Amino acid sequence: MTRIDEQAAVLALAKATRRQPWHHTARVIAAAGSALKLMDGDVTGLDETDQAHAADLRSRVSIEDLDQARDLITTMRAHCVHLITVLDDTYPGNMLWANNYPPFVWVRGRMTPEDYRAVAIVGEYDSEQAAAAARALAEAGLTVIAPLRTDLDAAVHEAALEAGGRTLGVPIGGIAAPDTLGSYTNVAQQIGRRGALVSPFWPDTTPADCTITQERVVTCGLAATVYVVDGGDGGPSHRCAESVLKTGKHVFVPQQLQQEHSWVAQAGFRGGITVVQDTDDLSKHAVNLVDMCSQTTMF
Repeated sequence: MTRIDEQAAVLALAKATRRQPWHHTARVIAAAGSALKLMDGDVTGLDETDQAHAADLRSRVSIEDLDQARDLITTMRAHCVHLITVLDDTYPGNMLWANNYPPFVWVRGRMTPEDYRAVAIVGEYDSEQAAAAARALAEAGLTVIAPLRTDLDAAVHEAALEAGGRTLGVPIGGIAAPDTLGSYTNVAQQIGRRGALVSPFWPDTTPADCTITQERVVTCGLAATVYVVDGGDGGPSHRCAESVLKTGKHVFVPQQLQQEHSWVAQAGFRGGITVVQDTDDLSKHAVNLVDMCSQTTMF
């Protein structure tokens, strides 16, 4: 069987997922080492729970599903978008730190092996500080990762690109959906030329509240560490930081955020959060952390 057959099988199994979240399907496929094996009933090495999930998926997949998946892969390739599945050597290794990694991502642009040296920047309103951080990280030779949903996100990408760096952008919808990029189409084009847009959704998925949640999972999943610019108690940044810490990844925050909001100390009471004084301090700590990381991560 060819690589496109395996990829099509991954898409078909993801589409067939009903009773469990997609990341359960991703984990089962990765454990089996082949989506085609699962579809043939080979569940060697899987525990009883995963075997039951595989059987449920297999019962829902048809030959037509596989044909449609192959056609979708071919169509997207014609539009310069390629598919990476959890079975591919190019699947982002940083993503595997989390327990909720997606079974596939669609990519417009180019990901490189060096993109494992990446810092995600998330925030809510301080575009100026977010841009300054992106510029410093890019100048330090790190890849910058951010969503592409708000003016702050756009400022992050533009600052990093202007500094000569690379960025990975995670849109909030399907990579081919008309409403996904909104007013950020020009920024997305710049990202595609100098980095990559990475989407975990079906290409025609319309942005919604649930896609924003998954976008954050992928934004932080692609990174080796995360810088949280701002955000109040219980807000998106707070929730994002807590989620990142649960995966074992490190979080950086500016001193002002620590001083203004109690959630920083509460979230980091077991460790995992470093307070930085300025963007130079951030760059120094981020480079040291990424370069000391022993995780083997390939794209």
